[in-house]
Amino acid sequence: MREEEPFDDISKELSVFEFTASTHCEPIYLMRNIRGERQDRDTESATVTYVKFNGKYYALTCAHVADAREDGVESKPLLVPTVWGLSGKGFAFRAGSENSLAGEFRTFKRPRSGHRRPDIAIALLSDDFIRLHMQPKGKMPLDLDKLEQLDWSLVRTCAAWGFPNNAKSSSGTVVSAALLTVILELQSQRMSYDRDEFVLASHLPKSDGTSFSGLSGSAVYCLQKDGGIRPVGIVYEGSPGDSSSEKADGSFYGPSDFQINALVLSQGKFKGWLESLGLAMPR
Repeated sequence: MREEEPFDDISKELSVFEFTASTHCEPIYLMRNIRGERQDRDTESATVTYVKFNGKYYALTCAHVADAREDGVESKPLLVPTVWGLSGKGFAFRAGSENSLAGEFRTFKRPRSGHRRPDIAIALLSDDFIRLHMQPKGKMPLDLDKLEQLDWSLVRTCAAWGFPNNAKSSSGTVVSAALLTVILELQSQRMSYDRDEFVLASHLPKSDGTSFSGLSGSAVYCLQKDGGIRPVGIVYEGSPGDSSSEKADGSFYGPSDFQINALVLSQGKFKGWLESLGLAMPR
């Protein structure tokens, strides 16, 4: 039998794929819990992805986003991950904010030394958030209930769409975040759903000062045989993280060497995360 050829030229029809991906995610801002505070172009941000599983809606980002602290100092207060609506209304993912509660992120407990916790945070979304925020903004969840098994041997490249931290602009009270398209080659060998994570990487002759800071929480997609895209992972780390960084002497990686580390996303993985976080819901 003739070996099946890879079909994953995901660079085709990027404008269609970009629009599709943008409906599943948006920037999430790390706010100080101060009355009346609003986001601006200098507010630290990341990406939140919406998913549906067993008929329930969830928000998904990274634990290091959900657990971020002021100035990154352990003794400082936790920041409040917040998304903003078209009318300027905020929805928070931590109790105690003056903004309405979208749902509360849960993260894995920090393990003993020598072990690493999954860099994932998940929140069960409230009906009000879906009705008052997602629907007016045209946000739709990734439907994990409809995911089919993937033949990883046919995957050569993957794409991620997210919101870089340093690519925001503001005009008056409106803050806009630019959506970044990233297409990298799959590096991990013998990929399967039994793995917990995978790596994407490519070298580009010109980097144009691109930074992956802020892509944490973005979904990773590959191309399907029918010409559509399907989610296969969640970004938890990317480099370069600083658009002004330069390749250090003796370093293998420089600003033109792009890499993404992602957690494998599947029905089984997501179900396991929900069970471990106490979020599993009866059908």
